[in-house]
Amino acid sequence: MSAIDTFAFRIFGAKILEYEDRFSMFRVKLRQAQIPLPVEQYVSTAVLYSLLAGFFGGFIGLFLGRLLFRGITPESIVSTLRISPRVTRAVETPGVIEAHLPLILTFVGGILLFLMLAAFTYGLIMSYPPMKADNRKRAINDVMPHATAFLYVLQRGGGMTIFDIMKSLAEHAHLYGNTSREFGNIIRDMEYFGKDLQDSLWDAADRTPSEHFKDLVDGLISIVSSGGDVTLYLKNKTEHYKSEANKAHKRFLETLGLLAEVYITVFVVGPLFLMIILVVMNLIDNGGPTKLYLLVYGAIPFGTVIFLIFLDMLTGDAEKLPEEIITRTKPDSYSDVRVKPETEHDLELMKKIEFYEKLFRVKNTLFHPIRAMIQKPLYAFVVSAPLTFGYFISAYLKNSPYYGGFIEIASALDDHIYVSLLILFIPYIIFHELEVRKIRQIEEQVPEFLKRLSSINGTGILLADAIAITAQSNMGRLKPEIKRMVEDIRWNSNMVNALKRFESRIRTNLTRRSMTLIAQASESTGNIHEVISIVAEDSDVQKNLKKERSAEMFIYVFIIFVTFCVFLVIVYVLAAFFLPALDGSSNPAMSMGGFDLNEYTMLFFHAALLQGFGSGLVAGKMGSGSLPSGLKYSLGMMTLAYVLFIVFL
Repeated sequence: MSAIDTFAFRIFGAKILEYEDRFSMFRVKLRQAQIPLPVEQYVSTAVLYSLLAGFFGGFIGLFLGRLLFRGITPESIVSTLRISPRVTRAVETPGVIEAHLPLILTFVGGILLFLMLAAFTYGLIMSYPPMKADNRKRAINDVMPHATAFLYVLQRGGGMTIFDIMKSLAEHAHLYGNTSREFGNIIRDMEYFGKDLQDSLWDAADRTPSEHFKDLVDGLISIVSSGGDVTLYLKNKTEHYKSEANKAHKRFLETLGLLAEVYITVFVVGPLFLMIILVVMNLIDNGGPTKLYLLVYGAIPFGTVIFLIFLDMLTGDAEKLPEEIITRTKPDSYSDVRVKPETEHDLELMKKIEFYEKLFRVKNTLFHPIRAMIQKPLYAFVVSAPLTFGYFISAYLKNSPYYGGFIEIASALDDHIYVSLLILFIPYIIFHELEVRKIRQIEEQVPEFLKRLSSINGTGILLADAIAITAQSNMGRLKPEIKRMVEDIRWNSNMVNALKRFESRIRTNLTRRSMTLIAQASESTGNIHEVISIVAEDSDVQKNLKKERSAEMFIYVFIIFVTFCVFLVIVYVLAAFFLPALDGSSNPAMSMGGFDLNEYTMLFFHAALLQGFGSGLVAGKMGSGSLPSGLKYSLGMMTLAYVLFIVFL
């Protein structure tokens, strides 16, 4: 607990404790979100921060009020707001208010800003635990089919109690995320707090935000208390959660389809209609394109960002699971041999070895950058970002000094900004797509590999020999890694370690979960054939779900692309044919004061670029669930807009 938390509790804690009944539901959300703070402590801190934010807003309001309301009079307010004379004759301003009107408005503005910022801060802090609990609920529900399959496979193998299999699952948080942590809390209650299994399960059912996990735990409580068949129960739950996952996936695809239609209607077609209306209105009343500026540089990018955030929150993509940290262990093959204690000289040598290992990795990355970027595409920005910065700075200096306003500067730098974006993103897109293609090819082969492994092992052949036989068949991108696993087994004669190294090299959730489950089962049972069959079936279901999403979302990605093309063509027609007809330089009969063809053309060009970039990100998020996958669509749509306006206009 920090000093600020302690200070907040001393001021507001006693008062909040008087009304603690009002925060009973909030206490539940804190527990479900796994925020280790009492409710009175959390609320006290929220009140303190909201008051500090409110005071800051109040001071800003007073400062801005002195600048904005200086010299203001009732007459200026009437003229600005266009208040009817009938109202001004009926209501007479008191002399005190008229004499001190700027000061009064300044204080009112400061108080309003104080209340608004304090309420916003308090609401934001208090909404964090429910949001975190909801995110944990979604993550747990997504992994429940795989977690129950893990429990079922280990329980079916025999030799492990329900406590052992839950502890094994708790040790794999890098694969099962929040679901694994829920089981870890059960193990913690038993090992450190001295509770029995039934009481620990009751507590887990009370604190979990997931109704699926609560349902599983409630059933386990009944099975443990009555001595029922745990294996049969876990089998039924595994099939039930798989069925629920299929239904949820269909609802998920329907939601994505609805969101795609909303995006096309509101965020693509809507801005197009508004642009046409604003252009016509500006030409009729001979006004400037101020509202068009707000639409192009404000509404279009802001609306896209808001939609992407809403899309990410509503669709609830899979939890981002961390990489497993594989540490080196000291061999105990010669545990009976005495080892000399480490000296300072030995420690210095070990530090030098670690330093040279790090130096070797850096050197290897510098001398083999392509290999490093293939392994981790984000490294591409290490090369492209400095190149982009250097190119843009040189182009900026080459075109300086700049004269005129925004239109002239934008016209001079538009080409260089577009080229800079290409330099920045194209290397990353290339290596990212290579990685995505590699993962897709591997995950397509994993179910087939497991099916062949199961069929060979089912004939009585040992698992190690079955893997060696499978490595001789055509397994596509997976074949080199299977051969490496065979070599690991031959050199180390340790099946579990070979499977773990195979898992760490592949680094896909599908492969990691499958190999981990097989490795755990191989340690607990000799009948591994049925385990591999179950894992193969689960992998096949996951692969089919991904294919179904890709097939369904391809239609909407295509519709977004076609809609953008319609947007682009209409904007091009306006800029190439409609607006030049109204330009006085080419048609004196249509000459209009204040009309600047170059300004409107620039606005339409920028609108097409921004719309293309945003539509590409939305298409990538819907099609594959990741923004990086949408960058290729973004650059493609921007390139269409750039070629159409630069080459044909």
